[in-house]
Amino acid sequence: MDLKGQVISVASSRSWGFPELVGLLIESGHPIIISTDKNPTPGTVDRTKRAFNAILHTPVSSLSVEQKLRDTKPYSYANEHERDALAAAIDALRSVKNKLESVEKKAPPEVVLDELQMLVLRGHTVDSAINLLTKPLANVGNKVGCKKEEIPASKKDLLGPDIHYLKAFIKRQDEQINRLVSYVVDLKRSLQISQEKVLKLQNKIDFVRSENARSVKLNKEISFRQKEIDRLASELAHSKRVNKGLQKRSQKLKQIRAAEQNKALQAIKIVKFFNREAIQSADQQVGLAESVILLEDASGGGVAAAELLVNKGIRAVVLTNEMSDAARKTFFSSNVPIFSIREFPVRMSGNLKTIDKNTLEIMIEKGQTEIANLKQQERLDSLETLVDAYKHDRMKSNENNN
Repeated sequence: MDLKGQVISVASSRSWGFPELVGLLIESGHPIIISTDKNPTPGTVDRTKRAFNAILHTPVSSLSVEQKLRDTKPYSYANEHERDALAAAIDALRSVKNKLESVEKKAPPEVVLDELQMLVLRGHTVDSAINLLTKPLANVGNKVGCKKEEIPASKKDLLGPDIHYLKAFIKRQDEQINRLVSYVVDLKRSLQISQEKVLKLQNKIDFVRSENARSVKLNKEISFRQKEIDRLASELAHSKRVNKGLQKRSQKLKQIRAAEQNKALQAIKIVKFFNREAIQSADQQVGLAESVILLEDASGGGVAAAELLVNKGIRAVVLTNEMSDAARKTFFSSNVPIFSIREFPVRMSGNLKTIDKNTLEIMIEKGQTEIANLKQQERLDSLETLVDAYKHDRMKSNENNN
């Protein structure tokens, strides 16, 4: 079934093996979504999904016979197996119907709608998908190449960071704190000067008001001076807000530095939301390079947000809720392990979340090993799929020759 709900093919056979199934799907096109009417997902369905790197749709609970009969009433099928397959496809298409319609409304005429919808289903935003489809291939290749060069290496010694690296890192943190303290002093000095100016202007206004003979000039002077007061008051309020923010940032950096000076603990950096604004804000506040980050809300983020974190050089991600498949694949391809907050032994050090360094290194090493094993399995599955497809083509060719 295509994305418009049109049935491409309905067939079934007891003699089909996995190679025959893969071959039939290849003849019909490249599947975007592999769906099932069962929950939990049968092993063959999951294997087929991995063979094509497709999106898996599993219903919340297994579809009832009544629902299958109701959904497949307008279609023709030969047996209950074909009926179940049709019902699974219809249920999957229904789950993404609103998203597909939204993409269709936003699709420009020069973009192939099916390709645009496929990219959006795989986790891209509509705008980023349109850019991918309208940008020249050479530029896209170059851009991808650049990204690979910018991704920091994650193959550092997992037994513990080098002492010289730690000393250099602490020195940079000290320099940054000193700069912030100096900036706070400058702001206080500027604030005092502004307050003195306001006081002087206020005294001048009082003096001018006392001169009745110069009433016309007085009114003009008051108006002008009042505007200057308002401007300075606005600057003063802004300076106070900046000063307050810098004090909070300085305090946070001091806490992080104190935790990282403790060789047994590793500070965990907090990112409130999984979007560009929250990531950039956290990076400016505490720095995310070579850090373990805790996403307080991982929903809503996709490929772009995940790539931004990867480019910041993070070591691992801790989640409190579900993350999109597209974002998980981005971290997976960059060898960044993902942990659930339930399995991550976080503890509080004052107002700072920390973890034992030895425990962290063991978990990261285990996570990266699992990623390497999964990548190896994917390569094996891909090779097996190619072999199965080749066998199918040879069998079909032999049948045609006979």
